[in-house]
Amino acid sequence: MNTLRFYLALWASKLSVILINIIAKGRGTNLPGQVALAIDPQFVRHLRGIDPAKAVFVTGTNGKSTTVNMLHHVFTSSGRSVAANLDGANMLTGVATALIKDSTLSGKVRSEYVIMETDERYLKFIRRQLPAKQLVITNIQKDQTQRNGEPGVIFRKISEAMGDDLTAFVNQDEPRSFALGSYAGRTVSYAVRENSKSYHKEEDFFSVTMPCSRCHEPIVFRAHNIENVGPFVCPSCGYGAEKEADYIADTADFEGGSFTAGGKSYPFNFSTPYFLYCYISVLAVCREMGLTEDELYKGFESFSDLRGRLADKEIAGKTLHYIKMKQENPETIQSSLNLVAEDKNRKIFLFGLDETLDYYPPFTNTLALFDVDFQPVLDSGLEHFVCMSEAIGRAAAVRMMYDGFDSEHMTVRPSGYEEDVKAALEPLGDYPVYLVEEIPYYKKPKK
Repeated sequence: MNTLRFYLALWASKLSVILINIIAKGRGTNLPGQVALAIDPQFVRHLRGIDPAKAVFVTGTNGKSTTVNMLHHVFTSSGRSVAANLDGANMLTGVATALIKDSTLSGKVRSEYVIMETDERYLKFIRRQLPAKQLVITNIQKDQTQRNGEPGVIFRKISEAMGDDLTAFVNQDEPRSFALGSYAGRTVSYAVRENSKSYHKEEDFFSVTMPCSRCHEPIVFRAHNIENVGPFVCPSCGYGAEKEADYIADTADFEGGSFTAGGKSYPFNFSTPYFLYCYISVLAVCREMGLTEDELYKGFESFSDLRGRLADKEIAGKTLHYIKMKQENPETIQSSLNLVAEDKNRKIFLFGLDETLDYYPPFTNTLALFDVDFQPVLDSGLEHFVCMSEAIGRAAAVRMMYDGFDSEHMTVRPSGYEEDVKAALEPLGDYPVYLVEEIPYYKKPKK
């Protein structure tokens, strides 16, 4: 270790934190880490005071941010100190930034625990510098095809970061996550039983199957708790049915706000099954790391959605229900559509699948439209459909016509900005409005 280089990196990055707080408070989730790593490429490795046994990484396609925020909340509400990247900056620079903010001027991390969201592709590079002993794998699904290719690529990337020194918390209801347990020294599994919001899928032209991780034959989901996540089995080799998970959400009362696991009842502050997997994975981690039932209960009771995935707004004299989707991921699109379909009253459906701007040149993905099923929304009672996208609007409209949407009750708008949303809604009747979009109109930057 070059001591002078490390301290120069530490103090320069801490200075950048101060300057960012003065100039642009709330930003700078990566910049201090970029400064530190530019000066000392092994900066995170050189920080002191981190116990790898008390370091937890959370990776996977969906659910990372919620799981990290929930873990952080439960640990801190029970009086434990935690360093965490709660803003979702999950590359090495983001992890470094969170640790810089938590460290002393001598480079010692103050907090007892480290809980970090980590990008699936870069997990092995982060773990080389911070060898966390606990890893939560939420799921591995189609996501960001221009960056990740297909899920097998991400499976391999995560497996390369694992080893005998690691305890892996794997989702037994998601075939790829569950299969990654074989790459760890110790595996703890979690799952959710079939519940009132589980569903079964009939095979049709747009049905998508998944190969078994062992024999590569098609697996069968006995039920879907969320899209492509639920109790499954491979009819050919029996994969998925060998034993029950170590931690299971046995029942869920979505209206009453509770779930049970291991014969005990816990608060559940959401109305969608998506979050059950976050809760049961957090329960597994906390119990394995020594937290008590009382600490878990109190933490779950006071936790709320920190990410703004669901919201109600008023626009054009109508009530708008916003549901956040991750638009490059067909599973989250489907989960959002399923939420819309739960309302059986006549409704207006706004859909904002847009081009991807975080890569150059901008990427337009219409493939996800053919990995989701729009039929439940149509069957639930649809008055009018509005697709708000210059790039993909007409493609989405054509895809929905395949599922029986009437073109007389469809509108394509050039964008999802507020003026276009209002123009689309004003001539329509007084119906509830559902908006499924990654960034809603009221948070989009002005053109």
